[in-house]
Amino acid sequence: MGRVLRLSAVGKRFGGRTVLNQISLEVRAGEYVAILGESGIGKSTLLNVIAGLEPVDAGEIHFDGQELTRLDDDALTLLRRNHYGFVFQAFHVLPQLSVEQNVGLPLLLRGALDAARVRAMIAAVGLAGREASSPRELSGGELQRVAIARALVGAPKLVLADEPTGNLDPENARQVLELFRRRSKEQGAAAVLATHSEQAAAACDRRYRLTAEGIQPVS
Repeated sequence: MGRVLRLSAVGKRFGGRTVLNQISLEVRAGEYVAILGESGIGKSTLLNVIAGLEPVDAGEIHFDGQELTRLDDDALTLLRRNHYGFVFQAFHVLPQLSVEQNVGLPLLLRGALDAARVRAMIAAVGLAGREASSPRELSGGELQRVAIARALVGAPKLVLADEPTGNLDPENARQVLELFRRRSKEQGAAAVLATHSEQAAAACDRRYRLTAEGIQPVS
């Protein structure tokens, strides 16, 4: 499958502190790649620059043939809306919306809401029958399933997951990670998982370790 994402010598500083140092990385369609690193090392920053949410200070980021560093804010917003999916540690499920409304939000923002597609994705993550439920009625594991369904419902080319199981107990974490891996691969999405957990990264196709010196593959 073709290359979806390529980072070339990407650098990022905050003030006088270098957070990302000469980061080069490639991810292909259908690949599940882990970025390992201790808390505070810059994993979230790396995902943010991949998403175009933070500008880079050096290097280039190419997504699906486009150089992100040359796009303006409006173009980046459209790119994220149409081609990216996001799964966060804190779920970011909107409490005022039902499960179905949360999952359907990416399609609604595109002007392409498809109720059948939304319900099929909810069923695919094991929440059939909970479409009308409020997030307040769900467990942490169920909320993360909603977040995965929302990230994948639009058939994104790239899915970014930032410590997606940090708020879950070990069994729920295992189930959620397996669900995320399986569903993203079924859709042929390139997936990048940022985590400090060796166990979470174990099922990935490739693993990299982020340090202050840069990024290196883990055998």
